[in-house]
Amino acid sequence: MTTYSNPRREAVIDNWPMGSQRRGQARFYIESSKRGERAVRVTDGAPKKLTFARKARIVDGDDGKTYIAELSMYGHVSIMQGNMKFQETTVFPTEARYPELLALFAED
Repeated sequence: MTTYSNPRREAVIDNWPMGSQRRGQARFYIESSKRGERAVRVTDGAPKKLTFARKARIVDGDDGKTYIAELSMYGHVSIMQGNMKFQETTVFPTEARYPELLALFAED
């Protein structure tokens, strides 16, 4: 089970896979609006954006990968892979890990 740390609103990651054999820089940031927060990843193409959640943070997994943690509008925590294509896990308020993951969203 992956553990997550270092919650932040911005990150720049060098050597990000860009497809095929290419690698480059990826900039992640959290966009805020009246609808909530969402993660955005910018590489050399159009920005990739997730849907809005109550709160969102960029986090590091103990496996060395970058993830997006989202506190959903319904109260559960979703962890998205850094590629922003797949959900890694969902943790509901009734689960033992929930308080640990909820702490990722503590005010900066």
